[in-house]
Amino acid sequence: MKKTYSLFGILILLSLVMASCQAAAEPTPEPTQPPAPPAPATQPPSDEVSLPDLGGREITIAVENAYLPFNYIRLDTGEAEGWDYDFIEEACARLNCTPVWVEFGWDTMIASVAAGQFDMATDGITITEERAQQVEFSEGYVSIEQRLMVRIDEDRFSDIEVFKTDPNLLLAEQINTTNYKTAVEQVGENRVQAFDTFGLAVQALISGDVDGVIIDEVAGLGYLGANADKVKLVGPTIQSDELGFIFPKGSELVEPFNLVLREMKADGFLAQINAKWFGPSFTLTYDDIGPGAYAEVIGTEEHPIKVLFVPSVDAQVIVSGGEIMAEALHEATGLYFEVSVPTSYAATIEEMCASPEDTMGFIPGLGYVLANQLCGVDVSFKAVRFGWDYYWAQILVPRDSEIETLEDLDGKVWAYPDAGSTSGYLAILPILEEFGITPSETVEAGGHTGVVRAIYNNEADWGTTFFSPPLNLGDGTQWQLGDNPDIPDDLLDECAVSEDGGRLICGDWRVLDARASLRSEAPDVVQQVRILAISDDVPNDTLSFGPDFPEDLRAQIEEALVAFSQTEAWDVSIGNQDFYGWTALSPAFDEEYDIIRRMVALAGISLEDLGR
Repeated sequence: MKKTYSLFGILILLSLVMASCQAAAEPTPEPTQPPAPPAPATQPPSDEVSLPDLGGREITIAVENAYLPFNYIRLDTGEAEGWDYDFIEEACARLNCTPVWVEFGWDTMIASVAAGQFDMATDGITITEERAQQVEFSEGYVSIEQRLMVRIDEDRFSDIEVFKTDPNLLLAEQINTTNYKTAVEQVGENRVQAFDTFGLAVQALISGDVDGVIIDEVAGLGYLGANADKVKLVGPTIQSDELGFIFPKGSELVEPFNLVLREMKADGFLAQINAKWFGPSFTLTYDDIGPGAYAEVIGTEEHPIKVLFVPSVDAQVIVSGGEIMAEALHEATGLYFEVSVPTSYAATIEEMCASPEDTMGFIPGLGYVLANQLCGVDVSFKAVRFGWDYYWAQILVPRDSEIETLEDLDGKVWAYPDAGSTSGYLAILPILEEFGITPSETVEAGGHTGVVRAIYNNEADWGTTFFSPPLNLGDGTQWQLGDNPDIPDDLLDECAVSEDGGRLICGDWRVLDARASLRSEAPDVVQQVRILAISDDVPNDTLSFGPDFPEDLRAQIEEALVAFSQTEAWDVSIGNQDFYGWTALSPAFDEEYDIIRRMVALAGISLEDLGR
């Protein structure tokens, strides 16, 4: 039988094996509608089958979980179901065994069972003499007819015999299937194009690249359901096959499963599940199920996890530091990672959305909000800098200004760095809305230092820049945001600038403050410019994951990142001040970024505004 994960539509079984052996079906004319399965037997035979007791034994069963209607995982429920599950669960209930399902691809399933990796495999496997050299088959439980599928408007031939007479006609088949073997027997290998999946073979037919596909009739009817306006089945049955379960050679399980098959045929259970799964009431398609064993594995050398960094600092610094982190994560998880720096913030977000299952990105809060809106990118961590996982905007005024409250800002001249600055512009918009502030004029100062300069030179009445509070008050107590944000008067004359030029050091206060950048130009800037107020909390930059990133891998990476953040290697990677300067990680939650959502709404920002 054809074995793949890409068949579509309703699978209708035309002929059920109701005895341990059945002759090949006679050729039949093309059906006009799928016949219903025969009704279940109502009376068991007089000689009852005696089943052995397997004593609760665990039986490992290879299964694709991607082959309608035999086995699959529903997308809407996440539950495994199908004919195979119903049969095996009932069989083990009768034989006293415990099924252990193992998701496994078709390509090596038979060889793996032959090698003893599994006790058996289900999966709608055609019984052939060649395969019987490798594995033991159970008795057949259903018969399958192979038919010729063609395009809906095909009129050059009506069956495989006419098809064979034209050497220019081609067939498409999935490699390593009985359908492929039949096609080669019919027209020769040079006229058969091989594809990795049957879906690709059918698509080649629809697109006109080939002229026909030999397909199991149950699958063909499924394709007719999905592509009734594009394909049709023609001609009589080309070959009839039976399906069976496979076991390693010499397996002691073959006889118990043959016995339970006979009992199920006799008491009507087999007819009952055949009617359920192969009848017209089964309507699931491949759009309704997951990829099962064919889900692409990420985190391998062939498919590494993409780690994206926005280009906020030198790309070479990012790559070298990022690779230190990637190596640490690899050692901790065994997963492989690939570091890259897209050309812009927008490009970073677009790549995360284009590869939702295998990307993680270090992106600012504004970028995170847009990425979350665009495709559901989800946050895991936010940066900690100098003990804080939030930052704030500060409102500066001349120290001798009569402005004492936020309401006093209304009708005054406002200086801000630029309209793209989160801390210097966007974080202020909710304040303007809340307090009804309308500036009489705005001055785009070209940066945070420019804002401080404008206030110092009285070129604006008030201005806004970044701000981070002191780490402590000198006695070990944490500074509270409700306190007066400005430096106490008695410390004004003690202020100096830290060696990195970013912090004001005023006694026990350590303040990340834009005023520090103007100290060399204006040594008395702290005495001339004061902080009026600070904004609400704005969460720091994020480490976020693509919306379809596997939860189990994400949990491993999160745990490894926390461990890495506590090592010295962190300080030369993400913690490097020339890189992102993350001194630690803090758990982050999507609702924390609602304040940035409000900024985005007020400013009318879209992804295009982040540049390319």
